[in-house]
Amino acid sequence: MELCRPVPVALRVEMAELPEIPGYRLLKLIKQSKRSRTFLAEQQSLARQVALKVLSEEFFDDPALRQRFVEEGKSAARLNHPHVLSVFDIGSAGGYPFIATVFVGGGTLRERLQQPMAPVEALRIARDLAAALDYAHSQGVVHRDIKPSNILLRSDGSAVLGDLGIGKAQSGDTAAVRMGSPHYMSPEQIEGQQGDGRADLYSLGVVLFEMLAGRTPFDSDDPFQVAAKHLSEPVPRLAEALSRYQELIDRLLAKSPSDRFASARDLVEAIDAFIEPRVPAREQRPAPARAPRGVSAPAAPMPATVLQPAIAAAAPVAAQTAVLPPAPVVAEADPPPAGSPVKAVIRILSVLLVLALLGYGALLAWQALAGSDDSSQGQGAMPAASRQLSGAGATGTDLVQRVGEQIAKGQWFEPVGDAAYDTIRALEAQSGTEAGKALRQQLAAAVDARVVELEQAGKGEEARRLLASALGYLPEDAVLVARRQALDAPR
Repeated sequence: MELCRPVPVALRVEMAELPEIPGYRLLKLIKQSKRSRTFLAEQQSLARQVALKVLSEEFFDDPALRQRFVEEGKSAARLNHPHVLSVFDIGSAGGYPFIATVFVGGGTLRERLQQPMAPVEALRIARDLAAALDYAHSQGVVHRDIKPSNILLRSDGSAVLGDLGIGKAQSGDTAAVRMGSPHYMSPEQIEGQQGDGRADLYSLGVVLFEMLAGRTPFDSDDPFQVAAKHLSEPVPRLAEALSRYQELIDRLLAKSPSDRFASARDLVEAIDAFIEPRVPAREQRPAPARAPRGVSAPAAPMPATVLQPAIAAAAPVAAQTAVLPPAPVVAEADPPPAGSPVKAVIRILSVLLVLALLGYGALLAWQALAGSDDSSQGQGAMPAASRQLSGAGATGTDLVQRVGEQIAKGQWFEPVGDAAYDTIRALEAQSGTEAGKALRQQLAAAVDARVVELEQAGKGEEARRLLASALGYLPEDAVLVARRQALDAPR
C-alpha cells in the first residue's frame, strides 16, 4: 500500500471534485475541515454506508503529515468501545490516504446545540463521552481536541466520540503535542504542556457547560483572550435552575489537573449520581407483587410459576373430597402504628394462614397425581399439573411453537400460566429437561437483547430490574450471568 507516494497534479483536481476510492461509492460531502474532507459513502463489498475521511489536497505534498494521518487511523482502529467511532478500513487511492469509519447518522453535537437541551440529555451525553474516555485512557490514548464538532450522535441520542486516533498516545511517543480548539483547551494545553487524561476531562467539562448553559464558559472574539480567561478567570456560575450541577462543573473546570476528577471513571460515577443511581448487586431483586387492600401478603411468597400448577390441579379434587373454608375477610381499618406489636402479630398470623392453605392445596394435588398414575399412562410421563398448564393433549411441537410465539410477544415470565417460561417447564415435564434447554437459551437471549436495548436508551435502572427478575427464573444462564457481571463491573 503506497501511502506516501507523491500525487500527480491531474489527480489532485479530480480529488477536489469527488474522489474515486476503489471499493467505495461516494455519495455526498458531510464534513470539511482544514486537514480533511469526510464523505458519506457506500462500501460496495458489504453494501453498507460508511463515513470516508480523505486528506485534504493542500497537505498532499507533506509526506510526514500524510503518514501521520494514516498512523492516526491505525491508532483509532485498535479502539473498540460503544461510544468510540469504529474504524473499518485504512488505505489509499492513487496515493491519497483515507480512513473508513462507521457512519453515525444523527449529526454532530454542534448541530444539536442549535436548539436548547434538557439537563438530563446533556448529562447522558457527557456520561457516554466519559465512558469513551475512560476506555481510551486505559489504552494509552488521550484525545486532546474534544469539542462538539468531534462528537457524533446516534438516532437514539447516544454519543460517539470521533477523531480519537488523532490524540497522542500517553506512552511517550515523540509526536508533537496536539493543540485543541481555544474554547475547549485545558490550561495546561494553553501553557504548552503535554498533560494527561485530565486535560480531556477539562475539555469535556467545557462541552457539558455549553450543553447546560447554551454557551461556552469563556468567550471572546479574540482567541488569545479566550486562552487568557481559561488561565485566570473563575468558573462562571450556572443559572439558578441548574445550580445543582455547579459542583460537577467546578471540579471539571478546575485550573489545576490535581483538583479535577482523578479519572474518567470517577466522572462516570459522579454523573450516575444525578441520572442513574446504581443499586448494589446484592440488593437487586424483582419487585414484589402488591397485595390486595386489606390482606397482608407473606414476606417471601413462593414463585407464582410453582404455585399455579399445584393449585390448578388441586381444585377439581378438592371439590369432590373436601370443602375448603372461605378465606377470612379482613375489614379495612386504619393500620396500627408502624412497629406496633399488633401489626407484627397480624403479619405473622396472615403468613401462617396463607402457608396453611397452600400446604393443604399442595397435599390435595399430590393425592390427585398419585391416584391418577395408573389411569394416565396414555399421557406418558406428563403430570396433571403440566397438562393443566399447557393444555391437555398438547404435543411437544405445539409447545415449542407456543414458546416461540410467547417470546416474540414479550410474554417471558408473565402472565402466569401463559408465559414462555411456564410453557418451557411444561415441555420439560413432558419430554425431559434436555427438550427445554435450547428454548431456555432462546428466552435468555431475548431478555439479554432487551436489557442491552434499555441500557443504550439510557434506561439503566429498568434494564437492571429486568435482568434481576430474569435471573430469579434462570439463575444459571451463562448469558444473563455474564450480562450482570458486565453491568456490575467498574467502567
